[in-house]
Amino acid sequence: MERNKILVIDDELSMRQFLEILLKKDGYDVDSAENGKKALEKLKNTKYSVVLMDYNMPEAIDGIDLLNEIRHRSQRSQVVVITAYASTEQAIKAIELGAADYVSKPFNVAEIRDIVSKCIARYQESEDRYREKQIVVEKKTVTNEEKLSEEIIAESPQMKKILDIAAQIAPTDSTVLITGDSGTGKEVIARFIHAKSTRNRKPWYPVNCGAIPENLLESELFGHEKGSFTGAYQTKKGYFEVAGDGTLFLDEIGELSENMQVKLLRVLQERNFTRVGGTEKISTDVRLIAATNRNLKEQMQKGKFREDLYFRLNVLEIYIPPLNDRRDDVLPLANMFLRQFAVKSGKQLKFSTEMIEFFRSGSFPGNVREIKNIVERGVVFAKDGLVERTFFENADTPVEKMPVSLDLNEKIDLDQILADIEKKYITEALKKTNYNRHDTCVMLNITERSLRYRISKLNIKDERND
Repeated sequence: MERNKILVIDDELSMRQFLEILLKKDGYDVDSAENGKKALEKLKNTKYSVVLMDYNMPEAIDGIDLLNEIRHRSQRSQVVVITAYASTEQAIKAIELGAADYVSKPFNVAEIRDIVSKCIARYQESEDRYREKQIVVEKKTVTNEEKLSEEIIAESPQMKKILDIAAQIAPTDSTVLITGDSGTGKEVIARFIHAKSTRNRKPWYPVNCGAIPENLLESELFGHEKGSFTGAYQTKKGYFEVAGDGTLFLDEIGELSENMQVKLLRVLQERNFTRVGGTEKISTDVRLIAATNRNLKEQMQKGKFREDLYFRLNVLEIYIPPLNDRRDDVLPLANMFLRQFAVKSGKQLKFSTEMIEFFRSGSFPGNVREIKNIVERGVVFAKDGLVERTFFENADTPVEKMPVSLDLNEKIDLDQILADIEKKYITEALKKTNYNRHDTCVMLNITERSLRYRISKLNIKDERND
């Protein structure tokens, strides 16, 4: 089926043939290309679930440019980078640019099959989510408000006041700046403003400015013309253009470089922009909502954020206080996440008395995100329909309780000490989850890629096979 098509890009004929035979044997439709140019031609007419691409090819299009172009053309395709040099730096760069995974040559058949299988699953999930969003748009019903009513908890006086302010702000076209610590729910409030606005049937585009590399951000926001830089094989519209007269949410606005601050200021002042490499001025009627966890006034004093841009953004400001300052929201938030995860897991669950007391009296510097992580881990390890407090107490690293005795004449191998601690906790988590890697990742709050890397680095054995 088309959704299970795979594209193999490698300049070595033997490698292309090997992967084609292997993947076709597993039931996939496989195309191949010997260089980036031919790969991009295939991408014009075909939608691929997974793209396996060699990162180091002698053609004009290098790995970075090819990866960027694939991500621009087919955002839901899962790109797996293949490298012969086993470069950790190279692999990390690929992941940062949007690759789903990477594999180093030489690799074994089982590894490739496992990675492709997981990427196919992720692609299908992404396609399903996309179709669901399209159905909502086609129905032209304002279901966003109903969904948001389930996500926004406003039991505390502070949050009730914030929602009142947001509801008053929503019908206007004014720029809004939302501030507050990480994990307090700034994007949820931004979506609430959009849902309550007269633009609620128009596009909504959230952009994390801190997650996009500096050299790509201008193109992502304003688009680029064909041939404007290496790898720009066709004209691309940026977020300011595709958002039209909808809402553009720029998260982590405090991470913008000075150069990007100047460009954004110009757009806000003149209400038009030009694509990278272009000369035509394109008008914009987009409503801008920005958010940051940084103190922009302090950034201005340090010369790291432009004063004129700050006042352009801060027409209307909403400050979301940390969760520890609005205690009435903690337990309701936990209950909301419990309902959500219980539905996903197909379990009937409730919190134990000790767990409820923990949410009422505990400290949560990680804010809403921390509550969500705690509940998710609790659901994984729940027994007899009960989420107990004990499930995470052993998962935390009690560094302050570790006995430390230092001799000034003794040389300490800190890296080895930390490695030993890391190995101990990963091994214990694997045992507790019966070596289920997904559950282990949830318990330790790390990604599956990170877990695989640490297991290999620390030489952690599966003791079930001993």
